[in-house]
Amino acid sequence: MSLEAILSKIKADAQNEADVIRGEAEREKEKEREKQAGEIEEKRKKDLNRIKARVQDMQKRKEYHVQRESARQLMNARRTLMDEAIQKAVMNLSSESSEKYLEMIASLLDSCNIEGEVEVLISSADESRITSKFLEKHSTDSRKYVLSDNRHKETGGIIFRAGRISQNGTFPMIAELIHEKLVMELSQIIPLETD
Repeated sequence: MSLEAILSKIKADAQNEADVIRGEAEREKEKEREKQAGEIEEKRKKDLNRIKARVQDMQKRKEYHVQRESARQLMNARRTLMDEAIQKAVMNLSSESSEKYLEMIASLLDSCNIEGEVEVLISSADESRITSKFLEKHSTDSRKYVLSDNRHKETGGIIFRAGRISQNGTFPMIAELIHEKLVMELSQIIPLETD
């Protein structure tokens, strides 16, 4: 074999070997690329799941806070509605017919537990309804009611005064004293919460 033929054979064999090595390198490179792509895809999925979980967690927290704020606002609105209903009821009591109104005042006079001479303060609006004569009718042996020259500024009802002792029987005070009980009763009549 000639030198040229030997060189040509070496060249051809080297070319074939290089092609084999290049093919293996290409396959190895493709394999590594696929591996890297798989790892990147796996990392991307994990990151995406982590981000999705964070977003869902944040969304749940926001929804919880929105629900809490809505519930608070609803409770405030409900409380305001009930307070207004109670105030309106107090106003309505003082605008009752004279007969019914005087029955309520008589009930307050009967429940007074102060002995002796008891000064009765009325509102200016009640001057034509609650008179000295009316108070005398409800006086007893142990308690004498006297109409005061002073007037209270509340809406309806009376104030008892004997020396340093005073009892507030005005309708706003009575409503304030039983306010929580009224709210509980009204909450059963006016349910505003929705499930």
